[in-house]
Amino acid sequence: MINPCIIVSTPQSSATEEIRLYPVTRECMIFWQSGHYSNHIVRRRDMLRLVTNLKQSAGAWVNRYAFN
Repeated sequence: MINPCIIVSTPQSSATEEIRLYPVTRECMIFWQSGHYSNHIVRRRDMLRLVTNLKQSAGAWVNRYAFN
């Protein structure tokens, strides 16, 4: 099975370095500024919110949708 990845670079964020979205498996991999990473299951509609709303803060998105 092919699992494409959408990479969202977040250089302006003080908490996250990069967010990788895997829509097929609904996985979200968050790379933190501290050097750690975490995996979360996220709804596809919430992934779309991150990708389409360029004004949204990456940290706010993580707190609201990935940590639920």
